[in-house]
Amino acid sequence: MFRRFKGLPRRVYIAGSLFCALFLCACAPYIRTESSLRAFLTQGRYRQAASFLDSNKKSYGRNNLLLYLLNKGGILHLSGEYRQSIDIFEKAKQEYDRLYTKSATGIAGTWLINEYAAPYRGEDFERVMINIFQALNYSLLDNIEEALVEARDVDLKLRLINNRYGPNEKNAYKEDAFARFLMGILYGALKSSDGYNDAYISYSRALEIYRDDYAQNYNVHPPSLLKENLLAAAEFMEKPARKTQKAEVYLIQYNGVLPLKTETTIPIPLPDGYIVSLAFPQYKKREPLIQRSRFEAKNNQGASFEAETELAQDIGAIAIKNLENRKARVIAKAAASAGAKYFAEKEIEKKVKKEYGENSGLGFRVAGSLFNLITNKADLRSWQILPSQIRICRLLLEPGEYNLAVINSDSSGNSLSRQEIGSVRLSAGEKKFCIARGIGE
Repeated sequence: MFRRFKGLPRRVYIAGSLFCALFLCACAPYIRTESSLRAFLTQGRYRQAASFLDSNKKSYGRNNLLLYLLNKGGILHLSGEYRQSIDIFEKAKQEYDRLYTKSATGIAGTWLINEYAAPYRGEDFERVMINIFQALNYSLLDNIEEALVEARDVDLKLRLINNRYGPNEKNAYKEDAFARFLMGILYGALKSSDGYNDAYISYSRALEIYRDDYAQNYNVHPPSLLKENLLAAAEFMEKPARKTQKAEVYLIQYNGVLPLKTETTIPIPLPDGYIVSLAFPQYKKREPLIQRSRFEAKNNQGASFEAETELAQDIGAIAIKNLENRKARVIAKAAASAGAKYFAEKEIEKKVKKEYGENSGLGFRVAGSLFNLITNKADLRSWQILPSQIRICRLLLEPGEYNLAVINSDSSGNSLSRQEIGSVRLSAGEKKFCIARGIGE
């Protein structure tokens, strides 16, 4: 890998070559695992994905344990194993907290070598998504109280995260409109006067966040369903004894795939012949293939009822904005890493020159520059199985049995797929949740 310079010990070249070779393949195992996982998920083979992930847990290593837990929790959620998903996501929370309470000195030296030498600590928005998935897990198990605990925790987590940063470093993602929207639905499911009052408050706050925050930062506007639910909650507050004779079935649809993290590298030649590089990540957006979806329910008499999904959460846009907000922090860290390597190598070069001569010093300088270019890599790790969007809709149905399905189409209205969700028996006033993952993204 290095050109050999006379006088420089052979073991220096061998060590450098081996280190670079090891570095280049260090991240490969888990990257291959994640690539296979995405293939399973695209095909809707969630149980096979869970089995494959278990078989390849070792490929993540200790530094990527959080990623493994996030992926496993998400896949179990998609496969309908909600209780198991809850258990795994709780472990992910614990790992996240462990990494953030760990002494900074314990990992300070690792990222000076390379970002991948340090444990993956997760993006800020990824931590919040754990609570949202947990709220949905509990909702799908009809455990409304625990679902509310998780949804309420979103606001707390966002405050704690932003409190870590200075006045000019805070994230735009400081409140979550979808979590508030979901809280409103969950409070309404309690069927009490207090519940309807809390639902009204949650819907009102969600509407404010969509209008004042989401519309500006993510181009996401208040769903019409939110406005309908807000008016309905106000009605129930005025007439608490009023009972609905219809059931509500909510579809939570995960659409698209999260933007891909890519690397931007800037090589910087220095006057003394060294070359250092700055490497930092950026997101490359991937437009979902599915642009429209209809939620369909058919009863035993053949009558059909439909509703169209609406965008409620653009996770991809949140991810991009979140990375933009921390760009200054990322570049500063990359500069510190490059600078630390440069000064360390200058000291070693002096010793090499003194002991082995000018040519050997020059050889070390070339080798050091090559080492910097190879090892200065941006951290491209992320929770890649997250969807790009969360879409939502609701059907108001008479009590009875229904077969549920989702019909997906592209931007031109061409049919892409039909996903059968299964049958459900509904009673008056009942609220049911179901999920669907857009296939073929």
